[in-house]
Parts: sequence; C-alpha cells; structure tokens
Amino acid sequence: MEDGSSHEDARFVEAFCQERSIPCTIGHGDVPAFAREQQLSLETAARQCRYAFLEETRRQRGLDLIATAHQADDQAETVLMRLLRGTGTAGLAAMRPKAQGELPLIRPLLFAPRSAIEAYCETRNLQPRQDATNELLDCTRNKLRLKTLPQLREEYNPRLFQALCQLADICAVEADYIGEQAKAAFDRLCSENGLEAQGFRKLHQALQGAVLRLFWQRETGSHKDLPYAHVQRLCEVLNTGHAGSQQQLPHGRCLRLYRENKKLYARFI
Repeated sequence: MEDGSSHEDARFVEAFCQERSIPCTIGHGDVPAFAREQQLSLETAARQCRYAFLEETRRQRGLDLIATAHQADDQAETVLMRLLRGTGTAGLAAMRPKAQGELPLIRPLLFAPRSAIEAYCETRNLQPRQDATNELLDCTRNKLRLKTLPQLREEYNPRLFQALCQLADICAVEADYIGEQAKAAFDRLCSENGLEAQGFRKLHQALQGAVLRLFWQRETGSHKDLPYAHVQRLCEVLNTGHAGSQQQLPHGRCLRLYRENKKLYARFI
C-alpha cells in the first residue's frame, strides 16, 4: 500500500542491502485499487500483490526459491484464525516450511518464535524496523495478534503459541497421510467415465471428502477448495443416490450420477 511508512520501510531495506552488497529490488502497487477490482479484502489483496511481485522478481533474476520471514508466532496466528473459520485438518496444518502451492516458497524461520529472533538481532546489534500496519486493528490477523492471543495466553495457557504450533505440526502429518491415501483411492476409482460411485461408498468418511476434492479439481481445473457444506451434500448424493440423481452447485456446476457398463459414475457437468 502506498503511504509514508511503506516508503520509509522500502528505504530502510534498500539501505540495509546496499551496506551489505545484497541485490535489492523494490516494487510498488496500488493495493486498494486491486482489492476493489478483484472484490477482495485489503489483507488478501496485499498478500496476492506481494507474492506476485516476489514470483516475478524470482523469475527475472533466475532464482530457484522465494524465502519469507514467517516465524512461529505467525504460525500460531494462522492456526487460530483458521480454527475460528471452521477449517479442517489440512487447514490447521497452516503454513509449511516448504509451501505446497504453486509458488516455489520456503519459510526457513517458521520454527523460531519472534522473541528468539529479536534476541538474535539484539546480540548482533541489528535494528529491525517494525511494519506500522501491524499495530492497526483493521484486519482479522492484527486483532488476533494484538488482542485475542495475548488474552488467551494470559488467562488460559501461557504456552499457547507452542500449543498452536504443535497442533499445526500434528495436523500436517495427518493431512499428508490422508492426502496420500486419497490420491491412491482417486487413481483407482477415477477414469474417463468419471468417479466410480460404488467404490467411493466403500471409502472411509475421512477419505471421501479428500477424494471428492481431487475429483473436483480434475473435472473443473479449479484449485479453489470446495466449502465444507458443498462437500457434505455431494458426498450424500454419491453415497445414497442412483442414476439421474444430481446436486446443484453455485456458478452453474452440477454433480450428476449416471450408469455406464452396469456401473454407477459421477460427473461434474
């Protein structure tokens, strides 16, 4: 976002890099305009603009990876934020040291709490600059950081940040296992005819939603996750429906069951 503090942040980073002969690329963008155009929150728009800039810079410079400074406190905030939004196991896994998305992204400081990083800076006489927007109560993450998490830590669990990061680690392992099993089931049940319903009905409930999401991605080309309520309705049709049964989805999509070679299949149409 274009304001005085962001320009000062840029000058600080540029000077820091110049003193140490570190190549530096500075970029600017109109985040509010992008948010309005894409109908996004300012927080989401800023994140998308930031990663688009980082990826473009990586490609221009011929680099292999993008490394961000996310640390353990950021991870705890992300876990709580997703928990409040009703996410599942994969969502509670939160950020990974190596991102699983399309960007070649790593987070080498994810293990370290903010206090340890600040102590490191102090022992080496480094003077980090604080982002002024982090102190504004204008988005969910900042409210959690400045109000909710301190209160929870003080009144319920002084080791709250460690507990939330531990939850993320546990969920990451479980989500990876479910993902592997779901991929094997998906490969077994999916063909050019669609998703084979009888085999789907034999899957454990923990796998059905994951297989259905993989099927959704293959059929629609969309990497946007299906909401929980939609997954539940689609699973119900697959588990109890017959040829001709269907479930309508937003944006004109529809899951329909049909019979082919005496087998029941599902397709998105």
